[in-house]
Amino acid sequence: MIRRHGNPDTLTITQEPAPVPQPGQVRIRIRATALNHLDTWVRRGVPGHHFPLPLIPGSDIAGIVDASDDPGLPVGTEVVAAPFVSCGHCEACRAGNDVACPAYAILGEHVNGGCAEFVCVPSTHVLRKPANLTFPEAASILLAPLTAFHMLHTRARVARGETVLVTAAAGGVGSAAVQLAALAGARVIALVGSETKRAAVSALGASEVVVLPRDGDPSSVLKDALGKPAFDIVIDSVGDRTFEAGLRHLKRFGRLVTCGATAGAAPTIDLRRLFFLSLSVLGSTMGSLPELAAVLALAASGDLKPVVHAVLPLAELPTAHRLLEAREVIGKVVVQP
Repeated sequence: MIRRHGNPDTLTITQEPAPVPQPGQVRIRIRATALNHLDTWVRRGVPGHHFPLPLIPGSDIAGIVDASDDPGLPVGTEVVAAPFVSCGHCEACRAGNDVACPAYAILGEHVNGGCAEFVCVPSTHVLRKPANLTFPEAASILLAPLTAFHMLHTRARVARGETVLVTAAAGGVGSAAVQLAALAGARVIALVGSETKRAAVSALGASEVVVLPRDGDPSSVLKDALGKPAFDIVIDSVGDRTFEAGLRHLKRFGRLVTCGATAGAAPTIDLRRLFFLSLSVLGSTMGSLPELAAVLALAASGDLKPVVHAVLPLAELPTAHRLLEAREVIGKVVVQP
C-alpha cells in the first residue's frame, strides 16, 4: 500500500477486507504481480500529477478467478488481467482503441492494482492465461510487451527489412521490443547499460548489442559503433540524452517512438533536423485489448518469451523497488503474495 510518497520504505503491508466484485466484475486471487518503473514513479510521486492515495500499486496481474458472474470465466479459471480498465462502450473502445477512452485508467496508478492477495476488475478486461506460462511468466507478459507492441506496430508501423534501435533493451519494454521487432523481420540494434546484459539481449534476437557505460554519451557511443545515421525506427523508454541520440541517428523519414522518460523528460530537439529529414516523433502509452490478445497469442505460441529476473515474496516489495531503481534488472521483477 502507498499511503504517502517517498522511498521504498514508505511501502506498507496492511490487512484489508477482500474486495467485493461489483456487477460485471470478477475477483482474482492473485498468484503473481510483475513490477514496472511506473510503480516506482507512483511511489515517489510525480510533480504536478495527482495519485489517489492510499493506493495499491501493481499493473501486471496473473491469478485464478475467485468470484465471478461471467459464465465464460468460471471460478478456478487461470487468467491475467489487462493492466488497464476502460468503459468498453464508447466510440474509442468499440473501435478497439482503448487508450483513447475517456475512462482509461491504469491499474496501480489510477485505481488499485495487484500488489495484494485479491483484485476486482471488469470481466471484459480479463483474459485466459497462456497454459504454457507460469504465473510469474504470465504476469511479465502484460504491460511492457503490450507497450512495445503498440509502439512498434501501431505507432511506428514497423516493416520487414527495417533497422530498429531499442534503448534500455534489457528492461521490460526493451526486452519485449527486441523480440517483437525481430519477429517482424527487422534488424535490431539493442542499447544496454552494462556488459552483463549483452548476452541476454543478444539471445532475444538482437543483431547487434551496443553497451552504453553509465556515464557514457549515447550519441558518441552509437556513432563509434555504427557510424552514419542507421535507424528507420527508434524505440525509446529512457528520454533525455538517449532520446536525443536516437533522433540524431534516424535515417530520412525515420520514426522515433517514446513511451517513457526514466532518465529525464526534457531532451533537446534540433527542429531543423526534424523537418529537413522528414522525421516523426511519436508518443505512445500502453495499448488496447485487441493488441493485448495478440501479445498473449505470441506468448502462447512461444514466439514471445517472458524475461523474469527475480521472483520475490510480496512482503519484500521494497526490495523489488530497489532492484528496479538500481537498473541492473534484465526483464521483470515479480512479487507473489
